[in-house]
Amino acid sequence: MKEWLSERLVRYLRFSDEQAARWLHLVGVTLAALSFLLMATLVVAFDDIAGRAGATLQIGNITEQNIRAPISLTYVSQVLTDQRRQAASDSVRPVFDPPDPNVARQQSQLARQILDFIDNVRRDPYATLEQKITDINKITALTLDEAIVPHILEMDDETWRSVDDQIVNVLERVMRESIRDTDMGTVLSQLPMQVSVRFNADDVSTIVSIVGDLVRPNTFANPQETEAMQLEASNNTPSESRSFERGQIVVREGTRIDGADYEALNQLGLLRPAERRLQGIARAFLAVLIVMITAGLYIARFTPELYEHSRFLALLAFIFLLALIGARLFGVGGQIYVYPAAALALLYVTVMGAEIAVIGTLGLALLMGLMANNSLEIAALVSVGGIIGALSLRRSERLNSYFFAGLVISLANTLVVTIFNLGALAASEETSITVLILYSLLNGILAAAASLVGMYIVTLLFNLPTSLKLVELSQPNQPLLQRLLREAPGTYQHSLQVANLSEQAANAIGANAELVRVSALYHDIGKMLNPAFFVENQADAVNPHDVLNDPYRSADIIISHVTDGDKLARQYRLPARVRDFIMEHHGTTRVAYFYQKAVDQAGSDAEVDVEQFTYPGPTPQSRETGLMMLADSCESTVRARRPTNRQEIFDIVQEIFDARTRDGQLDSSGLTTSDIKTIRNIFVEMLQAVFHPRINYPAGATQALPKTGSLAVTPKTPLTQDASSDALAAVNRAKAAVVQEASRPRRTEDKREDIPVTSPSTDTGTRRAVANGEALRLLPAEEDDSPLPDVPPLPRTGEFRAVRTETNGVVDGAADVEKPAGTVAGAGLDTAADKAEIEDTQKDGKPDGSR
Repeated sequence: MKEWLSERLVRYLRFSDEQAARWLHLVGVTLAALSFLLMATLVVAFDDIAGRAGATLQIGNITEQNIRAPISLTYVSQVLTDQRRQAASDSVRPVFDPPDPNVARQQSQLARQILDFIDNVRRDPYATLEQKITDINKITALTLDEAIVPHILEMDDETWRSVDDQIVNVLERVMRESIRDTDMGTVLSQLPMQVSVRFNADDVSTIVSIVGDLVRPNTFANPQETEAMQLEASNNTPSESRSFERGQIVVREGTRIDGADYEALNQLGLLRPAERRLQGIARAFLAVLIVMITAGLYIARFTPELYEHSRFLALLAFIFLLALIGARLFGVGGQIYVYPAAALALLYVTVMGAEIAVIGTLGLALLMGLMANNSLEIAALVSVGGIIGALSLRRSERLNSYFFAGLVISLANTLVVTIFNLGALAASEETSITVLILYSLLNGILAAAASLVGMYIVTLLFNLPTSLKLVELSQPNQPLLQRLLREAPGTYQHSLQVANLSEQAANAIGANAELVRVSALYHDIGKMLNPAFFVENQADAVNPHDVLNDPYRSADIIISHVTDGDKLARQYRLPARVRDFIMEHHGTTRVAYFYQKAVDQAGSDAEVDVEQFTYPGPTPQSRETGLMMLADSCESTVRARRPTNRQEIFDIVQEIFDARTRDGQLDSSGLTTSDIKTIRNIFVEMLQAVFHPRINYPAGATQALPKTGSLAVTPKTPLTQDASSDALAAVNRAKAAVVQEASRPRRTEDKREDIPVTSPSTDTGTRRAVANGEALRLLPAEEDDSPLPDVPPLPRTGEFRAVRTETNGVVDGAADVEKPAGTVAGAGLDTAADKAEIEDTQKDGKPDGSR
């Protein structure tokens, strides 16, 4: 699509390719900015756009924050007035009529009929006992227990007549009083007290059982009178008024909104009716616009190169929108004190840096405070927690750094919540502020966890060089690094050295050391396609370029390792930022050696196309790529020239720095003069440690060794007593090194030469040393368990020599070597064979560009 539009601009509007690309980029950024403005406004003003105040402002919902009155207002609450009048009406007791005497008369007659029936059953001479029990149980007005009926039948006549009279008397006495439905329980419980004391327990149970079944309420409520009394009480209740002062809490956090709360919010205008929605939308639009303008000016002032990476800007905007949407769904509409808004700051630090994280946090704090009903507390909570979290996250490649930042965020949130809620302590609301503090502590932990999850998702979806991605790429078991190690081992070692140089220098100037180190490991992966054409991978001084004898073809092979490396990086899905190092680490320099060779063959530089000997570039566009360009050139050149002292290393490094600066390779890198000076000093120190000079022994020469396998040491100056133990330890290490060297297997075709080895410090025995040009073995002439000779005191700093004895034509020689305190000259020195194995096969004068 972009190519199609660019083609149309060039064809119809006569734009150049560069102008078309610039205009398309500008149009794309503008459209993206407008889209962000509209979407952010939609999120912030969602309540007004949706035509409602929000989920928390509906009857039955629970508020997640304190809602305060925006104005002072007094009004008559119809809801509260109705509730008060209903309470007055409910408080009126029901009105009852006087007791009805007909109820007592009816129940007395019923009792007489029942007692006469029972008497007839008792007197029936023909019925059996079971028939009499069955007849009495058929009395529907009574519910007698099984034990009472037999007792009635077993009474003698005199007792029954007494029981009969007592039942009638008790029933009439009880029914004379006013009995309501609600009083029945009390009346029945007092019946035993109404029976005469002359009856036994069984008789009392019989009397109470029969009377209890016959007692009925005789006093009833009058609905008309009751309703009239309730209406009068309601009418006499005054109206209820409510008053609110500006800033006073209308609905407290955690309260379920009822009708009175909803009425208050409506009276105070907090429900934002339709005529006020446009104002809310305009307010949200202006707030988002201010955030965008502020962020845009900040980026233009401090990180202007970010405008050239539109996809990266889109990613930052996308993350911001996600945080804003989360605040709308789970923050303002949920528990705002738990929502991990600081995760945005931590994620921005990982992706871009602390500067962008600070400005992004301030923008999010402004919009969240606006969404939370203009809450200064929420704005302060988000801004303080996010900024402190961003500044405390220093090593984003370490997972524990995120949880340390989360702890700092928790403490900052606790302080902010305490500041804004100290009034709760004075109002004896310790429980409320305690819960808020717990929420604040939990907020920091959630912010750390959310940032890690977000970083993983961003790394997975957008293939960005986040700390997690860089840690993954730095592992030696990465397939691409393993392939580089197998196919181009020399290049692999070179990359390790460049990575070490770059990392130390990046730390010194405050650049992204982790990114530089990982990118340096992959910067020469293109050499795997033609490893033998690069000097670090050549063995036995065999150079394919000599056989090729075509400077154009050789230069093409050398230069192609950049483009081939970029193709491999894309194939293995390396982040784009890492691929920048591959393309920029040679900039637009020339392969000088083969260019000069082509000029010599052509006879004139006019006959040679310099573009065919120039790297495609571009020149380094960041401090990190510029730094690695210098590290790559310095390491390869120093290795090729083999300097013998610090001054030579310094001259080589300075020469390379001057050449790159003079050629304009660092103009776009952003490296300052101070940065270059610091980098140069770091390189010199580290290269001196790596390529320090060694003693150059003649080929095939052997050393005369003491009898015990140790080195004879002749000090040039006396050593202090404090250094004697250190010197003895060094001698022991030298002895172990020689023994280890002697144990190496020898080749069958090698010739043996017996060389007697003597020790100047003892004559208690001799050993024979066998030298084959590669290894040195000790052949015992006789067993000798004597200890090492005493080492005279030596100074901690000074010069001393290793003495080799002339035996069988081997010339005695001494090499004066400066060694630090506690070491012995010659201890751990390489033999001629070892020296040959580690020597670089690169010829002197081979150009740096061939690497």
